[in-house]
Amino acid sequence: MTKAARVKQQALDEINGTYGEQYRRIHDYAAELLRSNPGSTVQIQVERPTEFELETPPPGTDIRPRFQRIYICLDACKRSFMVCRPMIGLDGCFIKTPYGGQLLTAIGWDPNDQILPIAYAVVEAETKDSWIWFLLNLCDDLGVDKIRWCTFMSDQQKGLIPTFDELLPGIEHRFCVRHLYSNFRKRFPGVQLMMMWKAAKATYVQDWERRMKEIQQVDQGAYNHLMEIPAKYWSKFRFNYFPRVDTLVNNMCECFNSVIVEAREKPIVSMLEDIRVYLMNRWSDNRQSIVTYAREILPKINKKIEREFDKGGEWLAIYVGRDKYEVSSSQGNRAKFVVDLNLHECSCRKFQLTGYPCEHAMSCIRKMCLDVKNYVNKCYRKETYVDCYQHVIYPLNGPNLWSRTENDDVLPPVFRKPIGRPKLRRNKTGDEPRNNGPLSKLSRTGQQQKCSYCFALGHNKRTCPIKRKMEAVAKKVKLLLSI
Repeated sequence: MTKAARVKQQALDEINGTYGEQYRRIHDYAAELLRSNPGSTVQIQVERPTEFELETPPPGTDIRPRFQRIYICLDACKRSFMVCRPMIGLDGCFIKTPYGGQLLTAIGWDPNDQILPIAYAVVEAETKDSWIWFLLNLCDDLGVDKIRWCTFMSDQQKGLIPTFDELLPGIEHRFCVRHLYSNFRKRFPGVQLMMMWKAAKATYVQDWERRMKEIQQVDQGAYNHLMEIPAKYWSKFRFNYFPRVDTLVNNMCECFNSVIVEAREKPIVSMLEDIRVYLMNRWSDNRQSIVTYAREILPKINKKIEREFDKGGEWLAIYVGRDKYEVSSSQGNRAKFVVDLNLHECSCRKFQLTGYPCEHAMSCIRKMCLDVKNYVNKCYRKETYVDCYQHVIYPLNGPNLWSRTENDDVLPPVFRKPIGRPKLRRNKTGDEPRNNGPLSKLSRTGQQQKCSYCFALGHNKRTCPIKRKMEAVAKKVKLLLSI
């Protein structure tokens, strides 16, 4: 380690405290967190050496417990999720400290389609055993009545799929399509980029079958690969209505991971405190911002409704009685759907999946001059948002005021120094920019070139055939004039 690196580490230790000291006081931190936020859950798991069970351990043997895991679910987060849609995103990310480990998170969707962290845990590794431990604690906090109606979304993490089969059999589980798509592109680069996404976005079975036939005509291997993955994991036409969430990506977890990226480099208590302070500020800010909001439907949902309203102009609705409509396309194709405004249903299934009117239902609402708000689910309203963030995450005292618990001092995990220079950035996929600087460039993969000389598509100025012909003619004329 260079002199500059040693000085930097000394300064960070002064600010955040040494790693070993923070592990030693992990029980004190848990006690302070439970004191200031009653109703919260903090579970700490440690491992003891085998000599601990002996009546007379060998002299010189350190039998103090060694840190293994900690799980935290704040009472305000738990109560807030109870009024939200039953949708939970699960994810794990690396902790960038000398002792390593993984941070597991459970993130919900709040009424405005933004992140609502529910629980988080530090574990030794992302395995089936650690996921079972995390989900068992989550089930205890939320209760069986809530969990059994929840839909989970994940990125196909190691150990998570067998965990659901063992712990929560039959529960709805979705995969993040962006990660499936990245793997799909690596294996089948010749298939058009949007074909898989169109199949994933299909909200009814006939549309899905049509999209899959298009893929089959292009590449039989790609079709077979997608058919091996059950459609209930990645296509909207098999999604359940109950969560009122039709998302295909696990962006909520990715967003939360990006917020805490700096905290993941700090000692364990400092990291957990940064997460708690972020949540405390978020709950407070959201609670204050909704007071001045004048509309009944929340802002992000309003934008989605406005887009559907604009697309509703492309459809023609015929009222047939008893709140039923036949909706056909005004663009000349033969597409036709049936809408029931009384039941808030459309045969395209998007109305039921999202909880707000689809473009076909919007054409009926436009025709009858009805109020759109009457057809938007209660989960998107201001009153639900107020109920969600009315709970308070209370502040904590500093380590100087923590009470000393009777638990044994905890040792940090076994230090495993990785080979080579430590990585601070994750490995990126082929369609992501290679650097994060101000001069970073996006990949041009899949983009069509446009010539700046003849303005035709498919080539650039350097390879333009018209320019080459003109240059050849000019060269011949110049040669003739020189004779």
